[in-house]
Amino acid sequence: GIESDEEIRHLDEEIKELNESNLKIEADMMKLQTQITSMESNLKTIEEENKLIEQNNESLLKELAGLSQALISSLADIQLPQMGPISEQNFEAYVNTLTDMYSNLERDYSPECKALLESIKQAVKGIHV
Repeated sequence: GIESDEEIRHLDEEIKELNESNLKIEADMMKLQTQITSMESNLKTIEEENKLIEQNNESLLKELAGLSQALISSLADIQLPQMGPISEQNFEAYVNTLTDMYSNLERDYSPECKALLESIKQAVKGIHV
């Protein structure tokens, strides 16, 4: 009987340790579940924000396309030196050239170039942003 009592006590201790271990694991699982739920919520929020940003970008791209077309229409008859008339193909180069000309207004341009810049100013006045 002594060996049986000792075995029973030993088994009771193991059962107690297993129960404590199970409680700790369950608590850890609850923490993990809470973290997962929080992360899923954050992910959903981020996805919604990204969707709004994409919609905003689409709107801005459409507006930019409209402004580009308006600029091309306004400047269709004005030819910059060493460039052909403005078109969708040379739009970026044309705008870069204009930007350079306007950022260097202190440069001593020829009278033709000054007249051209004034014509461009008048042409783009009608474009509303």
